Parts: sequence; C-alpha cells; structure tokens
Amino acid sequence: MAVGDFNGDGRLDLAVANRSGNTVSVLLGNGDGTFQPMVPYRVGQSPRSVAVGNFNGDGRLDLAVANGNSGTISILLGYGDGTFHQGSSVGVGGTPYFVAAGDLNGDGIPDLAVANDGSNNVSILLGNGDGSFRPAVNYAVPGNPQSLAIGDFNGDGKPDLAVAEPSLQGISILLGKGDGAFQPVVNYSAGTAPSSVNNGGL
Repeated sequence: MAVGDFNGDGRLDLAVANRSGNTVSVLLGNGDGTFQPMVPYRVGQSPRSVAVGNFNGDGRLDLAVANGNSGTISILLGYGDGTFHQGSSVGVGGTPYFVAAGDLNGDGIPDLAVANDGSNNVSILLGNGDGSFRPAVNYAVPGNPQSLAIGDFNGDGKPDLAVAEPSLQGISILLGKGDGAFQPVVNYSAGTAPSSVNNGGL
C-alpha cells in the first residue's frame, strides 16, 4: 500500500496492490477518513508492493509496482486527477517483493530500489526523468530480501539502503556512493524472520 495526493485536492489517497487480482486499486480520499470506491488498474502478475513518485517530471504523482511473479516493475503515470495510464515496464530480479522510490544519484530525478526475494539481490533502477528507467543494476544480498528502506545511515549526505531478510534473520546495509552505486553489503542480526523495514517517512 502507498499513500499520496493523487488528484491534487490536498487529501491523502491510497494505492493498494492486489496480489491475486493482478491489479492496483486507487481509492481517492474524502478528507474525513472515508474513501471513494476503488478504481483498479491492470499490472503484472502478483503485485506485492507500490511506491509513489513523480517519475516523468510533470509534477503529478505516479506509481511503481513490484510484480512478484513477472519479475518486473510496472510504471503507472498519473494524469493529476487521480487516474493513471500505463507507462513502461522494467525487468528486475526474481520475485520482486518490495519497491521504494528515492533520488539515489543526486540528479533530482526519482530512482527505484527493489528487493528481489527470489534471486537474493537488490535491483537499482536509475530514472531518466521521462517515466522510463535505465536497466537494473543488481547487488547480491545473502537472504531472501522482502523489504527495504532508503535513508542516510552514516551521515554523509548520500542515500543508503537497509534490507530486511527473513532467512538471514537480519538486515543488510548497503552504503551509497552518491552516484547510484553502493558499497559491499554489511549484515546485522535483527531477530527472527524480519520481513519489513521502514524509513519512518524520511
């Protein structure tokens, strides 16, 4: 699930990945805690996660969807009125479980980081600013990644990644170089079967 103001009315809306239906449902908020009826959009097989960002530079929020059984990320470009149309589809690793958006190379354009549960790696997709992305660059991690968060963990002003890995019983930290590339992974214990990590809205 992802949150954003998709129609520019100052009210928060929801985008929900429907794993069995191969769709993402958008529910526009009424501002009082209730929502309008869902509008579904077709994506790839078994969508598991949604991220929000302005991927084509038009000032309107778009969606990136991790399709678990397709090995792809679907991009839905927003019209700014709460509706979306199909954009690019980008290949990543096996069974992408989670996608997050952030500027990983400091060019002011949102990029994507994807946790691939089926191939034990993280895919980095640098944005071109027109709604398309460069081919994935993959970083191996040791244990079935299912979630990740973007944040500056070492205070150098460059975005880093924290990756939750249930089979590792821990997390992996990948420190960013500031150009969209990352240093070798460092692992930390984090308890039994951690499946989610959150950046706290940063």
